[in-house]
Amino acid sequence: MWNENDDVATLDPMTPEIGGGGPATHYPTASSRLMLDLLRLSRNSSVLRTSDSKSDALDGVIARPVLRSLLAALRLRDPATIQHVRRAAQFATGLARFIGWDGAALRRLEIASLLHDIGKIGVPDHVLFKPGPLNPAEEELFALQHNVGIDVLQACRVHQEVLDIINQSTPNYDNGQHGSKELHLGARILAIADAYDSLSHKQVYREAKTHTEILAILAGSAGTRFDGNLVSVMNRWIQAAGEPFSREPQEAPAANGAGFFQLAEEMQASSMCHIFSYLHTLESMYDGFYLVESDLKFRIWNTGMERLLGQPASKMLDQNWTSRQVEFADKQGRPFADSTHPLREVIKSGKAQTAHVQVRHLDGRWINVELMSVPLIDHDGSLQGVAEIFRDLSQDRRRRAEDKDLHKQATRDALTGVLNRGELERTLESLLSDFNRNSAPEPMSLIFLDVDNFKRINDTYLHLTGDQVLVGLAKLLQSETYSGEIIGRYGGEEFIVMCPSTDLKQAVVKAERLRRAIRDTALSTVKELKVTVSFGVTEVEQGDTLDDVFRRSDKALFTSKEKGRDRTTALSKREFLGGKAETVQAEAEPTYLLEGNFLACVTSDMIVLKFGSFVREQKARLVKTAQGHVVIRIGATFLPIWGSKEKHQPVDLEIKFGPPPADVPLPARQGVIERTYFQVRIKPCGWPPDVTTFQERARTTFRLLKTYFVADY
Repeated sequence: MWNENDDVATLDPMTPEIGGGGPATHYPTASSRLMLDLLRLSRNSSVLRTSDSKSDALDGVIARPVLRSLLAALRLRDPATIQHVRRAAQFATGLARFIGWDGAALRRLEIASLLHDIGKIGVPDHVLFKPGPLNPAEEELFALQHNVGIDVLQACRVHQEVLDIINQSTPNYDNGQHGSKELHLGARILAIADAYDSLSHKQVYREAKTHTEILAILAGSAGTRFDGNLVSVMNRWIQAAGEPFSREPQEAPAANGAGFFQLAEEMQASSMCHIFSYLHTLESMYDGFYLVESDLKFRIWNTGMERLLGQPASKMLDQNWTSRQVEFADKQGRPFADSTHPLREVIKSGKAQTAHVQVRHLDGRWINVELMSVPLIDHDGSLQGVAEIFRDLSQDRRRRAEDKDLHKQATRDALTGVLNRGELERTLESLLSDFNRNSAPEPMSLIFLDVDNFKRINDTYLHLTGDQVLVGLAKLLQSETYSGEIIGRYGGEEFIVMCPSTDLKQAVVKAERLRRAIRDTALSTVKELKVTVSFGVTEVEQGDTLDDVFRRSDKALFTSKEKGRDRTTALSKREFLGGKAETVQAEAEPTYLLEGNFLACVTSDMIVLKFGSFVREQKARLVKTAQGHVVIRIGATFLPIWGSKEKHQPVDLEIKFGPPPADVPLPARQGVIERTYFQVRIKPCGWPPDVTTFQERARTTFRLLKTYFVADY
């Protein structure tokens, strides 16, 4: 019974209908039966996950019988997809082991890989099995499978980290960001594994690609769809260990009682397919829904509700339903009293209701919605819960999809794909506002960069080459930043990189790394064109406006140009206001020594194994080993004079490693238990013909080492 004196209500499923004098005699509709099946799935999954039986649980990630039912349903729906997810799981876990993952993190990635395409169960046949590319309407319909999969996995009480990996693994790397959060490393791995397997197998609309072709495709989308660092690691892993699965078509297990399916599993799979199909319809027609069980706790809070109200599922699931958790008001904005709350009305009557109401977003604004409240009634007429389904009345779904495309066009630079000036300034204004409101904010710095002699490039090689340089520069900035940086084109050949959790000294280090990478990279098809960039760096300080930060960084950039270009200048607020000489990070004269450091996601117990593999792959020699210290020689020659090929240009790598120092910022990346800090010194063995040749060889070796250990920066 509803207890009006309690803050949290309880629901008796056998409550007599008000004024009826006897038990309620309502019968379930087809849709409410499917919603009730979803609720039962959530209830049973919760019981199985908390079971003491180790045979029923997979490290607390998902109950084993539930996983078996899901995969059986996927196998029943499309045998080709079940083979794909198995190969993707094999690929993803192999790559993760190569970079040092093990234990629970590896298990969660494996489960995420097996279940990442589970939403395809609900995709209509004419879309799922179409023998050709999808048209825009079909693509929109197919895209819903991702949300449907998350809905069902949420009901199955799958571990939140698995949901995060799947949710963030869609093909939109966007410089390592998922909304305002940094992408889970497991999601980056799964995105590559998913794409590699799809490209390596024949599809109805194209032939299978070779490894070389796939690598070119993945590398071409590094920084926008895939993590370029992981793409490089993947290539080395496959070169060292070979392809992790066969490209030959695999025979699907026979669907009979003696084979893959038992009869009970087949029936469960069929029931699961009906749930998926209904959810696909629900996702295509409405904006969000949640399910409340008889104990008045939220059991399902779909991704649509996260978007509609701004409340993440992780904060709502298993919480008690109250009128304050989801606030409703009538069309005039008057909050509902408990006695007139839609959910209570449904509990009283046992009948579905529809109303036009307002619902409150997390940010305080009210949204006009159509609310349909549906009782979930069992076969014996008892009320087991309530589903509340929302449709946003502010605009239709097709208009919102168009608005999303328009928003992207309005916020992205048409040529380079990074943020345009307007969106860049709006984003930085928001960051500065948060920074100034915080009494003890995290450090934040801005890097302003400008292509040197860009007019000469356009005049000499024409504007097409100039455009290639700008596109290549934007892609390089995206692929060389890994810590949540915000990148935008300020105008012409000027770009800005906003660096969170970064002080002035660290920002200069980043700028210098970017400057060297640009100088060493061909940014256009004109081989003889060498592009350099000048940098200005400043740190955001309390009370700064956006204009303050831009003026300081612009002044620092101007100083770099004055001092000869291709260099980095740092300027603090005190120096700028005091009129003192700017702090110039002058480029050191090249020497027969290269020093650098980086942070990598590799655990201490994997260091020895990783170094052993590195030595074998590079045909190197281990010169010295000690605690936290190794010396490795790469390359060899009979004479002390260097040759023209890298294998005859020997260098010594002196590497010290250990826990990160206190002043080294750690990216907030999930899925990594431990990080190691590497300090590297590279010296020549023998007599290089000149400093430039040595520096090129040393920089190549340093990048190879960083890529091998999957450096954060």
